[in-house]
Amino acid sequence: MGKWKELDDTLNKYLRLSTFPIAVKLLIDDTDLNKINHLKRLNKKIALCQIFSYSRYYGWTVGLTKEDNVCPLAEIAMGFEQPYKWFLEGEFFLQRYNKTPEGAKKTSESIPIIPFGKFSAIVSGALYRIDYDPDFILIYGNSAQIMRIIQGALWREGGRMTISTFGDAVCADTISKAFLIGKTQVAIPCLGDRRFGLAKDTDLVASIPLGEIESIKEGLEGTHKAGSRIPIPFEVCTPEFFLKIHDYIKEAKKS
Repeated sequence: MGKWKELDDTLNKYLRLSTFPIAVKLLIDDTDLNKINHLKRLNKKIALCQIFSYSRYYGWTVGLTKEDNVCPLAEIAMGFEQPYKWFLEGEFFLQRYNKTPEGAKKTSESIPIIPFGKFSAIVSGALYRIDYDPDFILIYGNSAQIMRIIQGALWREGGRMTISTFGDAVCADTISKAFLIGKTQVAIPCLGDRRFGLAKDTDLVASIPLGEIESIKEGLEGTHKAGSRIPIPFEVCTPEFFLKIHDYIKEAKKS
């Protein structure tokens, strides 16, 4: 618990987050939920993104099995459900997000999907109080805070970070894609995350695989020392507008 509290302190030092960073763990065997201390199991079916809300707003550690989840996109993205023909052909998105069958099929094919049956449960907890080793650190923040994570992620190797989304299935853009490629992901909260998971209009999401967290910590510290900080230090300078007015007044006085 101590090492994760230290990481939580570091992230909050450099990012000044308004909600708790989330520690996410994927479980092959859902009976392993019984090994996690202080775990809450909700007596109702919920959407996957809602367990992140319980963790970041309440500080709870929450477990969810494939049977607990009701979000149809999440169950496919997480590999809880075998992609069915209706989904693969794009019918899921036709006339909802895409005008044509061809466009809808293209959307279905673009979604990162964890192989079916790989995992049977997921755990979400507030980073500062967990007693398990997470697979990802999930952070909700405003554009400035996520900008700082991006800067931290690029500190060692440079380059650019690409954000890929179609405006839905944020769990696929963060959890599934981060698992598949092992790289930090930045995504836009989807409709479900906003409607049911309490994501704000100003939120973005970063998903950091555990293998990259030390590099990002180093990058946050390095870029902070270089002057990229939160709160953003606005420049206080001479108002040029007033100087122009003074010039006008001087000319007016001459006449």
